[in-house]
Amino acid sequence: MRVHLVGFPLLALSLLAGCVAAPRNQSVFPPDPVYAPDHRFTLDELVDLSIHRNASLDVARYEAEAARGLVDRVKSLWLPSIRYDFAATGYDNDFNYRASAYGIVHVDVPITGGYNITNAASIAQILTTFGKRTSGLKQARMYAAIKKLDVLRQEDAITLDVVTYYNLLALTTDIDTVLDDTERRLRVLHQVAREQNALGSTHVTRLDTLQADLFIAEIEQARVAVQAGRQQAYSALRQAVGFEHDQPLLLASTSLPAAVDPNMIASVYQTIIMGFANRPELKMVDLFAKLREEQVTFAKTAWAPNVAFIGSYVDISGNHNTILGVLDGLVAGLIVDWPIYDPSRRAALHEALGMEKAAAAFQKQIEQLITLEIETTGVECQRALLTTFKAARALDIAQDYYDSTREAFAHDLVSAPDVAIALGALTLTKVQHLVALFSYQQDRAKLRRVTAAREMALGY
Repeated sequence: MRVHLVGFPLLALSLLAGCVAAPRNQSVFPPDPVYAPDHRFTLDELVDLSIHRNASLDVARYEAEAARGLVDRVKSLWLPSIRYDFAATGYDNDFNYRASAYGIVHVDVPITGGYNITNAASIAQILTTFGKRTSGLKQARMYAAIKKLDVLRQEDAITLDVVTYYNLLALTTDIDTVLDDTERRLRVLHQVAREQNALGSTHVTRLDTLQADLFIAEIEQARVAVQAGRQQAYSALRQAVGFEHDQPLLLASTSLPAAVDPNMIASVYQTIIMGFANRPELKMVDLFAKLREEQVTFAKTAWAPNVAFIGSYVDISGNHNTILGVLDGLVAGLIVDWPIYDPSRRAALHEALGMEKAAAAFQKQIEQLITLEIETTGVECQRALLTTFKAARALDIAQDYYDSTREAFAHDLVSAPDVAIALGALTLTKVQHLVALFSYQQDRAKLRRVTAAREMALGY
């Protein structure tokens, strides 16, 4: 047995680069819910399904899986690295070493022989890095936590996308229904006006029938645009949820729901507290700031030595391997790597200190932006709710005005254009009410997004 003490030339951390820990069986991929082929989805079911099927979320989940693998890789630095090497080499001629005995006799000493067989086993174990391994593991764990929170952040964003497409689909469907009803009423009015005109009524002229034809043509054009928007919203919704292009998406309802009780809107203070407690972005920037702090610690420990143990056993057999045979046996080594002078490490420390301050400033900036976002979204939600109530009141008035005008027309007190104008006002008011409902539902969904209120059902 021969024992050798090896000096500074090898970096201890590189000894275990090939050591990989066993992967964990846990997964960040949730099970996919199963629905019947003819199932009609509610909005809450679509949101739940999108979280399981959305392709961009799969990308984030795979990145989170990779980050967990990084944690396992850093953990493996505490484990020994064990290797076995086998080599069989053959030669068509012997390699000889010419030895000189007292400068008188020269003898050819065989080195390789016709063949050589080498068996070697080695073990390497890091004894200490004086804090570098521990700091690296902390950084890896924080990075893995950030990537996992990023999955949650994207889930919130995709939820808002699904709600937006669903609301657009419901809005265009409702507007198309309103325009269809208006077109039907105009055609009836047009037919009645033509019959009264044929009977010689003084309240209906050919100009009135032409005006009705113009209104009908304009409504038909509007319906084409609305139906095209509906198809676009349907396609976007199907893609966001994760349906195939040829897979139909059946919905339980395609109408905007009525506004909820105004008491559901919490105070600005409560919404800010809720947002700070739930928003994954705030937790991500907090972890990011701590990761930068840990990088400063890691840079400071760069001046500490690394100590590792290496042990190996080599056996070489063959024919006529006179010199190589002396290498057989056990070899043990202690490696100490101590950076006495390395100016790049001082620069790395300065860089880490600067990034630590930048991370703290970035954290403060994000907190301010999220606070402003919550405040403004809460105000917008209250404004949208009030606008919805005002639009509902205007719709009642327009409905009464139209009903009164129709009754007056039936008694030959007003002309057909008056009825058409009242119907146009009613249609416009219905559309304005639907747009107000859409804005409210959108602002309500945004309020849920900025406060990360995932336990709150969308309700339809």
